[in-house]
Amino acid sequence: MASNTSNFVVPLPPVVKVEVEEQVVPKDFRGYLTRALAWTALMPLFMLAFMHFSQLTHTAAVIDDQQIMRTQQFARSMSARFVSIETFLNTASDMISESIGSKVIPVSRLNKLAEKMPYLTSLKLISYTGRVDFHHGESSVSTAELMSAFAGSEVNVRSFQNEICFGSRVPEADSYDRSFLLIGCEPKEDIAAIFERSVGAEPYSLQIFDSKQKEIFFTSLNDSGNVRPQNLSPEFVKISEQMLGAPIPLWRTNQKRNDSAVLSIAEIPDTDWRVVFSQRVTFRDKQLLSSLLTSGVFLVCGALLALIVGTFLGFRLTNYVQTLIDQINAFKKDGSIKKPDRSFLANAPIELKLLSVQFEKLVRQVQSTQKKLEESNLDLTHQVNLRTRTLNQRNQELRALQFLLAPLQDEPHVVIKRTVESFRLILGLNQLDFVDKPERDRQDLASLPVKLSTGVLGYLSFERPDYTQENRINTSLQRLANSIAIVLENKEMFSSVKASQSRFNALLESMTEGVVLIGKTGSLLYSNKTAREILSIAPGDGIAKVESYIEEHFRKVYLADSPNNPQDFFAGPTRYVSKVDSDFFIEASGFIVPEFHGYVGPRMGLLLRDISEEVSMERMKRNLISVVAHELKTPVTTLRLQSETLQRQIRSGKLSDSQQLLTEMLEESERLQNLICDWLDVSRLEAGSLVIKPKVQTVTAILNKAMKSVHLHFPHLEVSLKVEPEAECVLADKDRMTQVFVNILENAARYNDKEKPTCNVRSEKIDDSVVISFSDNGIGVSEKHLSKIFDSFYQVDMGSGRKVGGTGLGLSICRGIMAAHGGKIWAEQNPKGGTVFKISLSL
Repeated sequence: MASNTSNFVVPLPPVVKVEVEEQVVPKDFRGYLTRALAWTALMPLFMLAFMHFSQLTHTAAVIDDQQIMRTQQFARSMSARFVSIETFLNTASDMISESIGSKVIPVSRLNKLAEKMPYLTSLKLISYTGRVDFHHGESSVSTAELMSAFAGSEVNVRSFQNEICFGSRVPEADSYDRSFLLIGCEPKEDIAAIFERSVGAEPYSLQIFDSKQKEIFFTSLNDSGNVRPQNLSPEFVKISEQMLGAPIPLWRTNQKRNDSAVLSIAEIPDTDWRVVFSQRVTFRDKQLLSSLLTSGVFLVCGALLALIVGTFLGFRLTNYVQTLIDQINAFKKDGSIKKPDRSFLANAPIELKLLSVQFEKLVRQVQSTQKKLEESNLDLTHQVNLRTRTLNQRNQELRALQFLLAPLQDEPHVVIKRTVESFRLILGLNQLDFVDKPERDRQDLASLPVKLSTGVLGYLSFERPDYTQENRINTSLQRLANSIAIVLENKEMFSSVKASQSRFNALLESMTEGVVLIGKTGSLLYSNKTAREILSIAPGDGIAKVESYIEEHFRKVYLADSPNNPQDFFAGPTRYVSKVDSDFFIEASGFIVPEFHGYVGPRMGLLLRDISEEVSMERMKRNLISVVAHELKTPVTTLRLQSETLQRQIRSGKLSDSQQLLTEMLEESERLQNLICDWLDVSRLEAGSLVIKPKVQTVTAILNKAMKSVHLHFPHLEVSLKVEPEAECVLADKDRMTQVFVNILENAARYNDKEKPTCNVRSEKIDDSVVISFSDNGIGVSEKHLSKIFDSFYQVDMGSGRKVGGTGLGLSICRGIMAAHGGKIWAEQNPKGGTVFKISLSL
């Protein structure tokens, strides 16, 4: 098939031209060289300027470090001096404390000790009454001022106008309140001497103040200006507190440059005193300026000399370079090669001579290469056109295969037919079909099998191509065959997966247990029919958090036989009760689903079971022992008491009441026998071995027999009977039906709080059955218990303290007897009050 694509041609100019970039100033190489030399001179200048700037910054940093170091060194010196003085005072205090007991002050020892401490100019021992017991040296601070300053302190340092005093308390052995004060004072001029040794000849100011913003000392050295101490304003105190904790405790005051100063701060250890060193900014400027004058002069002179020498040397070099430019312009104009003159060959630098020679060689190579490029261009054009046709055909094949392998919108055989027809047109074949069997009898046709590992799926039947196109066409058809095989295999896999999915969904939907699949975020991914009924959700409803939904609608419960109800689904089955219906119980168990259709990775699943019936049976079984014990205990206890009474009467010979006792014992034994018979009937009903002998009986006869039995225990029960003629006779076992009547009538009398309990019996024909209804005026049964009172052992009042006894087997036995007759029994609420029991027997 011919290609519609036009031939590709690589354009090539007939003559190779070498473009030379225009100069900003044509042929002004001298100016260019002068500027280059100027920049060459300026670069060292810039570097030297940068070095001067770095030196200036370094010098400023060194001055700052020196000021911080001197401040901290002064603070440490003051701290060492204070520690030495306090150690001296503590030693003297210990010596005085040892001699206080003998009421003698060691004056001579104190004088010798005071002479060894050169820092202190005076030493006083003051008693708690203000008396000076020892005095060495002179002090300008009065005794009263010292007593007031050191009152209530153990060891302290206090500042006065001209002196700094240190105090130590010397308590008596029997009383702390009766203590002495040992106080030593030092003149503030000593602080100035320490400051002078710390700063040397540098102009600094010293200011000492405490944490209460009280100034202690100020002095200035080597500064002829009007130096004043810093104002201890709240702003200054705040900044100083911040600088104490800063890595670099140094800052500059916010004033005019002539008045501004650089401050550093340090704290004297073990005291609340702050030391501030200050230095004028103008003095620092003088230091920095003096370091720059000498190097700046050398910098300017060097730059001017480099510029002059560069300009002189550029003149000759410019002429030689101009000769090279002329060569280039000649080649640019007509393609010729201009030879340089003799002056250039004799005097030009060797580099420029080599450049001229290399330029001539380059021109000759360009001319030779141009011819070769013209020949290569023709061959390249042919190869590009051939490759373009091949790529276009391959692109069309890929589009057809993409249509085949895309998600199928039509039946596979329709899509395969369309794709095969597209390939026929692309490959230019007269015939190409997908068939079940190849045509062996036609020599002009060839076939290619479409096969999988399971067997051959069909054949591609096509016209035999020319031998020159055979490999290309066979390769394309083989790709088509492989793609068709993939489509057919995917169809079979899809059908198989769909069938398996349908069976799996049908299996889950038919399960009696609820199945819930939970996503990684806790949301509901899937639920079967039973799970939706248990959780009361409609198909398609979403739940953001399944566990939260269950906890919102249900409450975890702990049953008596399950004391360790797990708190996690995967630890074991977890039981819940509905918050709406207290009789609705479910059990949830967790499991892991490794892979689920449509989701990647494991998911958590829940198995939900409706265990309301099981819980109900568990409740009844738990109450069974107490109920049976209660029902059996009454007749057994009565028989025992009556037997003991009868035994005493026989021994005493008084038998006047023996007949009555025997009658009562007979009644209790009959009651016990009835209870045992109920148990046996339940066993027969559960085993399906209850035998009845139905005969035609009248409703009136059965009711009269039942009333005689009931009136023995409930003589006050009034029973009325209304029988329709069509409903007079029934087919039933008289004894068993009488048992049903007796149970219903006894319940009407037993569960009744009226003075005259009544029960209205009515027999009527409804359709093909006789329906006998018993309407009483008793306490009635609530709606939620109506469907459960026929269960074995079920009673509305299951507590041990219930008012009316019973085993909860009567109505269960009635239901079994009616089932054996092919009838049924049920209960309804009486609109007038009480309960209506109805039995139905087929005619």
